[in-house]
Amino acid sequence: MARAQRTPKRPYAPRLPPAERHEQLLDAALEIINTDGVSAVSVDAVARLAGVTRPVVYGLFTDSDHILCDLLEREGARALAQLVAVIPTELTDADTADPTDAFTGVARGFFDAVLANPARWRAILLPVDTSPAPVRRYKESVDATVRARFAEITRRFLRDRPGTETVDVELLAHLLLTTLEDGGRLLLHDPVTYPPERLTDLARFLIETFVRRYPRATA
Repeated sequence: MARAQRTPKRPYAPRLPPAERHEQLLDAALEIINTDGVSAVSVDAVARLAGVTRPVVYGLFTDSDHILCDLLEREGARALAQLVAVIPTELTDADTADPTDAFTGVARGFFDAVLANPARWRAILLPVDTSPAPVRRYKESVDATVRARFAEITRRFLRDRPGTETVDVELLAHLLLTTLEDGGRLLLHDPVTYPPERLTDLARFLIETFVRRYPRATA
């Protein structure tokens, strides 16, 4: 009687410290997002790609939403570090800076950052409506923080400019952020048609048009 053929056992993944395993699993989730979309991220998919068992994933995450939230927080912090490195220093001095050059510099820095690390920004710039609720809440919180910063800087630029008292600064900040994010999505989708230069030129046009309407008061 022929001996039954044994199915080879799945090799065990090498043991890693929890912090390293956490990063490995987040890297796997990021790869899944960039190949199959956010909806494809699951405990099974992450375990399979990382070459570990489900219990290994459950040892660090409660579910796929937990994975996505940790991933967004990690990539968001790294993205912020990218932006801090490219934001023009003159942006911090609204009294002497040229607002067109300052905001154009921010836009170009943002688009260059997106192009430099598309995997990171593809995860960050996912359409909010298609994301799980915890991820959506986190993204909305981050957007609110950025809008508040934009509004603060915009108020400083508008100071002493006649006629700006009725400008809806909060809405303007929202539109500025939306312009950057939509430009980033276009860049990720088709960098040949929408290179950073083209997107930055539009950002400059929008800011120039606004600033031209509200020139600084002359002595």
